[in-house]
Amino acid sequence: MTGLVSSFGARCAGAWRCFVTELPRPPLGWVLPLVLATCVFMGLLVDRPVIHAAAEMDETLKRFFEIVTRFGDAGGWLVLLVVGIGICFLIARKTALAETRDRFLAHAYNLWFVVLTVLVSGALHHVLKILIGRYRPRYLFSEDLYGLSPLNFEIARNSFPSGHTQTIVAVCFGLFLVYPRLAVLWLVIAGLVGVSRVAVLAHYPSDVLGGAYLAICTAILLKRHYLDPRATRELKPLESGR
Repeated sequence: MTGLVSSFGARCAGAWRCFVTELPRPPLGWVLPLVLATCVFMGLLVDRPVIHAAAEMDETLKRFFEIVTRFGDAGGWLVLLVVGIGICFLIARKTALAETRDRFLAHAYNLWFVVLTVLVSGALHHVLKILIGRYRPRYLFSEDLYGLSPLNFEIARNSFPSGHTQTIVAVCFGLFLVYPRLAVLWLVIAGLVGVSRVAVLAHYPSDVLGGAYLAICTAILLKRHYLDPRATRELKPLESGR
């Protein structure tokens, strides 16, 4: 038990040192205050006009975005990614060719990186939601409430950052980092889901920006400190995207 506690403490200390080291560097560094300032600016001048315009959207377009927004649910993506990992490991185990085995081990590791990106950014997004406690657009229309209610566990008052946007950007940006040849596809999927969160009146534009930034930061930092060193040292995979 003492050994487990000691190991956990060492890991936490290492993670903290890594975070402190990363603070001055993008995607943190100067990018973080820029994104925060942009979110504040949008909250003051952009969010309310945009959400009122979204409320007047054509019904056919609104129904389209109601379908699109479902692609931001984390559960389905996690199931697909885990199934993909299992298939890759199964093929790697069954094949007698070393090159094929290495290729599918690399794919499995890439997908595991995306799973970690979704889980880590998802945990962080829940903490931020509770700490910030922003009223969702529904309160603007029903009670004319617009602003913050910090340290709130009520889902209707946890608008910032957008969870669906965080999920889809974590998936798409994570996949982009390991399979960059499909960049346009990832961008279109993430962009449509992000827009859909505003279109269905679930979030303000700044919520979407916050969720996207959180996911991008998580993906970059995990790749920098987890995926690249371990892949090089352990798996030595073929070039990502093949």
